[in-house]
Amino acid sequence: MKIAKTYALYSTIILSCTLILMTSVWFSKKTQEQRQIAHEQSSVFERYKAVLNLEKTPLRQMSLNYSRWDEMATFVNTQDLSWSKDNLEPLLPTFGLHYIFIFDASKKLVYRHKSNDVQTINFDLSSFDASKSSFKEFYHYEDGAFIQFFLAPIHTSADLKRTGEPKGFLVLGRLFDDAFLKSMGHVSLGTASLFSASDHPTLEEHFEIPLHSLQDDVIGYLDFYYTSSMLLFMAEMQNFLLFAGFIIVLGGIVLFHSLTYKIIFTPIRYISMALKSHNLNYIAALSRQEHELGEIAHLICEHEKQSHLLEHYKEAIDENTIVSKTDAKGIITYANTQFMAISGYTEMELLGKPHNIVRHPDNPQNFFKEMWETLKEGNTWKGVVKNRRKDGSAYYVKSVIMPLFDEQGAIHEYIAIRYDVSELFEQVEHLRKEKLTELPSRKFLFEAIERTQAPHLAILNICGFRDINTLHGQAFGDLYLRHLTLKIKQLMPKTWQFFHLQSDEFALFCDAPLLDQAFNNECQHILAILSHEGLFIQQTYYPLTLRFGIANGVGYLYNRAEIAMKEARESRKNFVVYDDNKGFEERLQKDIQWNETIMSALKENRFTIFLQEIVPLHVKKNARKKYEVLIRLIDTDGRIISPFHFIDLSKRMHLYDQLTRFVIQEGLRAALELHCDISINITKEDIMNQETTAFLMDMLHQYPTLQGHITLELVESEGIEDSTEVQTFLQQIRTYGCLLAIDDFGAGYSNFEYLLRLNVDFIKIDGSLIKNLDTDANAYATVKTITHFAKNLGILVVAEFVHKKEILEKVKELDIDFAQGFYLHEPSPKTKIKSHYVSH
Repeated sequence: MKIAKTYALYSTIILSCTLILMTSVWFSKKTQEQRQIAHEQSSVFERYKAVLNLEKTPLRQMSLNYSRWDEMATFVNTQDLSWSKDNLEPLLPTFGLHYIFIFDASKKLVYRHKSNDVQTINFDLSSFDASKSSFKEFYHYEDGAFIQFFLAPIHTSADLKRTGEPKGFLVLGRLFDDAFLKSMGHVSLGTASLFSASDHPTLEEHFEIPLHSLQDDVIGYLDFYYTSSMLLFMAEMQNFLLFAGFIIVLGGIVLFHSLTYKIIFTPIRYISMALKSHNLNYIAALSRQEHELGEIAHLICEHEKQSHLLEHYKEAIDENTIVSKTDAKGIITYANTQFMAISGYTEMELLGKPHNIVRHPDNPQNFFKEMWETLKEGNTWKGVVKNRRKDGSAYYVKSVIMPLFDEQGAIHEYIAIRYDVSELFEQVEHLRKEKLTELPSRKFLFEAIERTQAPHLAILNICGFRDINTLHGQAFGDLYLRHLTLKIKQLMPKTWQFFHLQSDEFALFCDAPLLDQAFNNECQHILAILSHEGLFIQQTYYPLTLRFGIANGVGYLYNRAEIAMKEARESRKNFVVYDDNKGFEERLQKDIQWNETIMSALKENRFTIFLQEIVPLHVKKNARKKYEVLIRLIDTDGRIISPFHFIDLSKRMHLYDQLTRFVIQEGLRAALELHCDISINITKEDIMNQETTAFLMDMLHQYPTLQGHITLELVESEGIEDSTEVQTFLQQIRTYGCLLAIDDFGAGYSNFEYLLRLNVDFIKIDGSLIKNLDTDANAYATVKTITHFAKNLGILVVAEFVHKKEILEKVKELDIDFAQGFYLHEPSPKTKIKSHYVSH
C-alpha cells in the first residue's frame, strides 16, 4: 500500500504542476498572438512586393533588349510598318502589353500601337530627362485608370554601354487595374486596391506602395490589406485545444490512477504477497494473463518451480555425488554426507582442514600444482584424482572443481563435485592383471640397438599361434603368451633384454661383450629347452614350436634379423643366422634401397597425404567432416606405396621426423582447404623431438582458425605420462585448441592408466578387436567394457577397421560414437575429396 499512497501523492503534484504550466502557456500564447500577427503582416507584404517586382522583370528586360536592336534604331528613322507589324505588334499578346510608343531622338512620337480593348491615350515625353536614366518605370493616370510604363532609350549595338546620345525611345505600357491585382492576389493571403492620390484613404492596418509618374510625382497608391482571420482562427483553436487538453489531462490522470490501481497495484500487491509467503496461489490467475505483469508473475512461478527443482537436484547431488566447498585458501567449509562416507572422516574432522587431508601420495608432485594454477586463473578444472581414506585405503573420483566469485569478481570459494570411479579403476586393475607380457615394445628395442656398438639380436616367432587363438580362444592365447614370457625370462642370461614386438613375435637382445657364436649357441640352447619342455598351463601340457632369426654386429641389425626370420619361415627351419655368404645380403640391399627411395622421395617431393573419413554415427549428416591424415609415397613410376613398407625403416634411419613434419604441414593445409577436422598420428618420439614440436606449434600459431579442429592421436603411448617433456607438450597444444586421442586403444590392455591420466577427448579402439567383433565374443565383451569405461569418463569412442556391414552394425549396437574403415570410406587423395566437395 505504500506504493499506492506514494503514487497518489505524485499524481496530485503532477496535476498541479500541469495546471500551472498550462495556464502559463495560455497567457504566453495570447501575448505571442499579437506579435505573430504583426510579424506575419509584414512578412506577407514583403513577399507581395517581391512577387510584383519579379513579375515585371521580364518586361524590363525585354524593353532593354529591344532598345539595343540596330533595326529598332533604323525603324525610328524609317517607320517601316511592315517591320513593326512583324516585330512589335506581336509583343502585345505575348507579354500582356496594351501600348507601344516609339519616340525619335527629339522625343517626337513616331510610332503608336495599342490593343483593341483599351482606350487611346495621349502621351508626351517632352518632360523626360534622358541624361538622368537609361531606363525608367513610371505610371500614368487617365480617365480613372492606371497604366504602367517601361521606358528604355534606343541605342545601336555598337553603343553597348549606352554612353552615346539615344536614337530614340521605346515605351511599353500595360493596364495596371483590379483584374491584374486579382491575378496577383493568388500568391498572397491579402488583397490589394488602387487609389489616386486624391482619393487615398487613411487606415491603420494597411501597407501601401506609392505609384510615381514620369516626373516622379506620386499620382496614386497600391494599398495592400492582410486579413488576419486565419491567425485569429488558429489562436482560437489553440485556446480551445488548451482548455480541452486541460480537461483531458485531468480526466486522464484520474482515469489512469484508477486503472493503474486495479491493473498494476493490485497485481503488484499479490506478487509481493506471493514472494513473501512462497504461495503461488496468489498469482496463479495473474500468471496466465498476457501482459507484462502476467509475464512477471509467470516468471516468478517458473522461478519458484526451478527453485524447488534445484532444491531437488541439490538433494539428488548430495545423495549421489561427493560435494565439498572450500574457501579461497583451500580450507574445507562444507562437506556432504557422501564425502564423509567415502573418506571415513566426520564433519568435525573435515571442516576447517585443508583439502590435502584426503590427498594420496601416489599423485604426481606437479599434479595439484597444475590444478591450483588452473583454478586461480578462474577456470574450471576437470580430472580424475586418487584420494586416501582415513584408514589409508585409496579411492578414485572424477572431479569437477569450479571457482565461485564475489560481487567484485574475485574468487570467494571453490565447489567440487565428484563421482566415485573406484569401480572403473578396479576394472582397470583387473585388466592390468591380464596384461600380456609386461615387456618393452619394438620402439625400445630400436633405441637399445642405437646405443650399442656390439649388438646381438634374435627375433622369436611362435609357430601356429593363430591356430591356438582359434582353437582355445583369445583369452587362452593371452595366457599362453604370459607363460611363454615367464619361461624365456627364466632361461635367458640376466644381461640380456627381452622385448615384445607384436602378438606372436618377441626379441632377445644382448649388448654385452660376447662372441657371435656364443650368442648363437645360447639362443639354440633356449630353443632346444623350450621345444623339449613346452608349456604347462593350468596343469595341461602344450607343445611349443618357435623360430629364431638371428643377426650379429652393427649395421642394419634389425633388418638382418628380419631377413633371417623371413628365411626361417620360407624354409620351415626353426633357427636361421644371417650370413652374407648365404644370399642374405641381397635382401639387406632391398632395405638399403628402401632407404634410398625414402631419401629421394623427400628430395623430390614424392610424398603425399591420403585422407580417410572418421564417420560420426550419432550427429547430423551435414556436420563438419573429420578425416585421419595418412602418408603415402609415390615411386618413380607413379605408384602409391603404403607406409607399411617404409615407416619402420624410416625410424631406424632417423628420417621419421621429416615425415611427421610433412604430415603436419599438409594435414593443416587440407583442413583449411576442405573446411574439415583432421586427425594426425604422433608418437612419443615425435614429442621428444624439439624440432618437430616447434614446427607443430608454429603451424598451429599460423592458423588460429583451426582451433578445435585438430586432433593429435598418441601412438605407442606406453609410459608417455611419466615424461615431463610430454606433459608440457600436451599442455601447450591444449592452449592451441588441439584435441587429444589415444590410438590403438585396447591392444594388450596396456593403456587404461594413460586414458585416466592424460584427460583425452577420444579413444580409437584397436582394429585387432574391431575386425572380429561380429564373430569373437571375447572381443565384443572387451570393446563393450572399453566403451562403457570411456562413456563414464565423457570420452568419445572411435572404432577402427570397420571393413564390412556386420562390423558396423555391432559398432552401432555398442553405442560407439565414430567409425572408420574401408567399408565406410577408403583412403583418398586430397584432390579427389576436394573435387567431391565442389561437385556437391
